[in-house]
Amino acid sequence: MEEKDLVGAGLQAGPKQQLVDAIRMLERAGYIDHNGHCSARRDASSFYINSGASVRGTLTVDDVVSVELDGNLVEGTAKPPLEYHIHSEIYRARPDVNAVMHTHPQWSTFLSMVGEKYRPVYAQGVLLGNMPVMDSVLSINTKPMGEKLAKILDRGPAVLLKAHGVVVVGADVVECFALAAYVEENSYRQYMAMQIGKPYEFSENEQKVSREKLWTASLFKKTWDHYYSKI
Repeated sequence: MEEKDLVGAGLQAGPKQQLVDAIRMLERAGYIDHNGHCSARRDASSFYINSGASVRGTLTVDDVVSVELDGNLVEGTAKPPLEYHIHSEIYRARPDVNAVMHTHPQWSTFLSMVGEKYRPVYAQGVLLGNMPVMDSVLSINTKPMGEKLAKILDRGPAVLLKAHGVVVVGADVVECFALAAYVEENSYRQYMAMQIGKPYEFSENEQKVSREKLWTASLFKKTWDHYYSKI
C-alpha cells in the first residue's frame, strides 16, 4: 500500500488529518450535510474540531481548530460549531472517549422522528447497543444541554437526537467513524425492512456473539478503508 493510502487509512495521519478524512467520508456517504462536526481529544482540557463555518465536503486541516473545554480557542482563528458543548461535556464525563462525532444522517433520524426504536437488525449494528434517545429537537448549544446529553449517553457508544441526528463516541477517530457508519447502515436496513414487514431483531445471544467477534480494531479499520476508498 502506498504511503498516501496509509495516511488516508489512519495508520500514520495525525488527529487533524484523521478528522478531515472522517468528515469528508461522512459527507460523501450522506451522513452529514452542511452542518455536523467531529472532534478528537487533544489533551485533558482541549480538543480538535472542525470550525462551524467550514465546508464539510472540501475540508482541510486549516479548517480544524483547537478549543478548550469551555470553548476558548487554543489554535486557529475560526469559531468552533455552536454545538461544541456536545463534545466538551462528553470529554469531561468520559475519560475513555477520545473522539466524538455528531452526524445528521437520514435513516436513523427518520426512526427517531416517528418514535421508532433503533433495533439491532444487522451484525455491525449490534455494536451500538440499545441506543437511548434525547427527546429534544433543539440545538445542543449550551453547557446544561451538553451535560444532559452526556448523562443520557452514560457509558454507551451513541445517542439518538430526536428528529435531529446522532452523537457517537469512540476510543479513537477510526473506531468512532466506524460506529457512526454502523448506525446508519443498520438504520437503513431496519427502515427498508419495515416497508415489507417486521424486521428480524438479533436475539440476546446473537447480539452477545456479534459484540465479541466484531468489536475489533481490525474491523473498524476495514470499515474506514472502505469509506476512504470513495473519497
